[in-house]
Amino acid sequence: FDWRLAGAEPWTPGQDLAYLISKSEQRKQAYTDSAASATSMTAGVKSYNDAINVDWQGKQVEPIARPLQRQGYSIGVVTSVPISHATPAAAYANNVTRDDYQDLTRDLLGLPSVAHPDEPLPGVDVLLGTGWGAESMIDAAQGENFVPGNKYLAKADREQVDWQHGGKYEVIERTAGVRGATALAEAAQAAKQNQRRLFGFFGVSGPAGSAASHLPFRTADGGFNPAPGVSSKTDPDVDPRTGAYLEANVSENPTLADMATAALDVLATNPKGFWLMIEAGDVDWANHDDNVDNSIGAVCSGDDAFRAVTQWAEKNGCWDETVVIVTADHGHLLVLDEPEAIAAAGRGSPASGAR
Repeated sequence: FDWRLAGAEPWTPGQDLAYLISKSEQRKQAYTDSAASATSMTAGVKSYNDAINVDWQGKQVEPIARPLQRQGYSIGVVTSVPISHATPAAAYANNVTRDDYQDLTRDLLGLPSVAHPDEPLPGVDVLLGTGWGAESMIDAAQGENFVPGNKYLAKADREQVDWQHGGKYEVIERTAGVRGATALAEAAQAAKQNQRRLFGFFGVSGPAGSAASHLPFRTADGGFNPAPGVSSKTDPDVDPRTGAYLEANVSENPTLADMATAALDVLATNPKGFWLMIEAGDVDWANHDDNVDNSIGAVCSGDDAFRAVTQWAEKNGCWDETVVIVTADHGHLLVLDEPEAIAAAGRGSPASGAR
């Protein structure tokens, strides 16, 4: 990354605009990834790919949530993808690599980390997302500090933050036979009543071998029966006969809108106010897979979460002191091999061959 060509801040264009779209004749550069773009969004600096809240020199920078926290505001992070993926991590944490998932989670939860070993960050007040069920015994990308087990949350860290073990968080995670939306709402109520923080950990398993985890992919028809994308890999939690998620995988997870509402209810107990980031992150995953069905469904889930936010603001009569910003940390490409096939399907003609 060359800050002279790209500019050091989002508002400084630098010397070569073509550099920003990988078309520079002076130096080759990849398109900006989620970590660098999220860092620009939350910390106001341009940086190199794969790093979380560091500048072009590798020096740590603060995202806006942290000075707000010092001023007394509560901080919340909500996502439909793993809790320490690039965008939720960039809302609060620091690390030279976005792949150091467990350590990024430690920053989010206020535990000692590689980036903050002696003086841990205070941690966010609400952290809701996925990663549940993503087990891995080896993860070279996370380095020597990786603890075998859940890829995003070490077992000892989960226990340490739980109020039942002396921690600060009301902890709720996906549980067999328990409706996710109900369990999350009850945990949020308990957090409010007992003046605790809230940590929710949910998800379904991703494609075999990926150690991924996310909320069930919603689809364009409003259901949870995703069509295959270019990877041709489906989640093991999807019924191969119908293409739909097994019922438990839908019922045992809240929706992004459920998470947004729970976060708002807990954060609003602070009379000073709060800063909250809500991410419909699965739209990125869908576009990587050229899966228009999942992409449209993810937009619908994000729209539902946005509606939950506006309805909450209406209900609480707080528009005069509320700012809602809808944006993306980066754009994306979605390639359709045969767009005419989709158009034909819209007219009632066969759409075989479309993806």
